[in-house]
Amino acid sequence: MGLGVTDANLDWESQEEAKRFVIEQTLTQAFDPFVALQTHENPAANQKAVITYAVHAGDTLSEIANRYGISLHDLIEENRITNPNVVGVGLKLLIRREEIEHMVQRGETLEQIAGRYAVSQEAIIQSNPLVKMLANQLYTGQTLKIPVSQRSTLMASAPLRKHMAQAASRSRTRGRQMSWPVESATITSGFGARWGNVHKGIDLWNQQKANTPILAAKEGTVIEAGANRAGYGNMVVLDHGDGLQTYYAHMRRIDVSIGEEVERGQMLGLMGKTGNSTDYHLHFEVRQNDIPVNPLTYLTK
Repeated sequence: MGLGVTDANLDWESQEEAKRFVIEQTLTQAFDPFVALQTHENPAANQKAVITYAVHAGDTLSEIANRYGISLHDLIEENRITNPNVVGVGLKLLIRREEIEHMVQRGETLEQIAGRYAVSQEAIIQSNPLVKMLANQLYTGQTLKIPVSQRSTLMASAPLRKHMAQAASRSRTRGRQMSWPVESATITSGFGARWGNVHKGIDLWNQQKANTPILAAKEGTVIEAGANRAGYGNMVVLDHGDGLQTYYAHMRRIDVSIGEEVERGQMLGLMGKTGNSTDYHLHFEVRQNDIPVNPLTYLTK
């Protein structure tokens, strides 16, 4: 009787091949200094879904679209360009990518990552064959491709899509002014250059410290809740529609969950010093299309 290759043999070989790949990738990340440099500043996502590009002399829209792997039509529509033949030098273009990269952090699960980016677990598995080969088991430092196109948004759960649509509607009708996330707050660090780096938000302190309530600066939908990003500690992210989001970092306690709709002034949790923080305070960010802006331009006097 001849020797045959069974499905079990193939499965075992696939598993062994996947394990060898994991070992090689882990060793590369451990001993290649250039890999560490590429992912140091933002280990969670080293390729943004939305980026800005300043037009240079000699640039054409078709060349820019080809450079970033998007269609010329999508580039024109996204930036509402009326005359594609006349593009001024210095013009800031928004460029949406079909896919971003996410580096798996210690303890992260496939469910948490899918929830963070509002895509299905199946969509992530389809974009990452290795995940399926390893029976959906993730390892720290693994790089995942996350589909984040408009098609991916349709994969989000119906309640979350409903909440985000409602948040977008409210944002358009009520304006963009925000309330202070900490009452009677003292600003201990401003927005902009700090210690040779860029401080992406403002730091707020209150004498109650650990007992200070953290409040939603504006009505919106909770799209992150937990310690999902390096350095931020326990953090809540609210989506307010039209690309506007607020970040509440270093919290001691979180009282809301992903998908929950919150009102302006609603308590999100308590001030803490989790993550990269030396003492109790709230690190508060405002982002428009994932670009940090000065929160003081949004906060009411």
